[in-house]
Amino acid sequence: MAGRRPAAAGRPPDPVAHKLQTGPATEHTGPPTIEAVELSKHFGGVQALRSASFTAWPGEVLAVVGGNGAGKSTLLKILAGVYPPDGGRLLVRGEPVHSHDVAMSRRLGIEMVYQDLGLVPNMDAAYNLFLGRTPRKWGIFVDRKTMLNKTREVVKSLGITTLQDVTKPVEGMSGGQRQVLAIGRAVTWGKGVVILDEPAVALGVAETEQVLQVVVDLKQRGASILLVSHNLDHVFRVADRILVMFQGNSIAEVKREEVTMDELVGWITAGVI
Repeated sequence: MAGRRPAAAGRPPDPVAHKLQTGPATEHTGPPTIEAVELSKHFGGVQALRSASFTAWPGEVLAVVGGNGAGKSTLLKILAGVYPPDGGRLLVRGEPVHSHDVAMSRRLGIEMVYQDLGLVPNMDAAYNLFLGRTPRKWGIFVDRKTMLNKTREVVKSLGITTLQDVTKPVEGMSGGQRQVLAIGRAVTWGKGVVILDEPAVALGVAETEQVLQVVVDLKQRGASILLVSHNLDHVFRVADRILVMFQGNSIAEVKREEVTMDELVGWITAGVI
C-alpha cells in the first residue's frame, strides 16, 4: 500500500484557501467507497502501471498527482472501466470488482469527467446531461420535459448561476459552463465516486473558482472525488488527502496537512519520500 508519514511541521498558511468554503472532512465509517490494491497494467512492452494502491472515502477529495508518465491516467481509466487491470484488486464499498468495463463501473456508481469532457457541441445542456440515457414516453418519443426539468434541477443543486438557459447548444457555452455541465452529468448518474481529470485546465480565474467550489460542494454532499491536477495550488485548496504517483507506482498517500508544497514537488519529481 502507499506509504504514510508523520505530519510535517511548519507548512505555511495557504493565502487563498479562505476563498472556498471547504468544511471539515467526513469521519470514516464503514468501508471505503473505492479501494485499489496493487493495480497494474501494461500495454505490450510498456508497463504503464506497476503497483497502485489507495483508498477513497465518502465526503472527501483525494487528489492524484504525479509527473507525465506517472500512471495517473491509466489508474483512473481502470477505475472508470476503460481498461481492465492486469493485476491487483479493486473494491467498491468493500466488495471486489470482478468485471471491468465502462458499463459495470457506471452500475457501481463510478463516473469520470475526461479532459475533453465528452460533450456533443451541437446539442444543448439537457441532451448532454442525458447522453446515452435519453428518457422516452411509451418507449418511443423523447421525454423532453423530463430532460429539461431534471437538467434545471441539477444546475440549481450545484449552485451554477452562469448557466441559465439549458436549451443553449454547448458550442455556445464558456469553458467553465461546459466543465460544470460535464461534472453535473457525472454527479447525476454517479452513485458515490466522481473522477475529475484536470477540471480547471485552460479556464480563466473566475471559472476556475466556480469549478473548484463545485468540487467542494460535491464533497459536502458525501461524494468521493478523485481529482487529477497538475496545479498544486488547487490541490492544496480542495484536497483532503493526496496520492502521489511516480513511474507507475503509488509512493505516498497522505493528508493534505502532512506535507508541504516543497516536499510534494520533490516527491513528484524525484520519487523519493
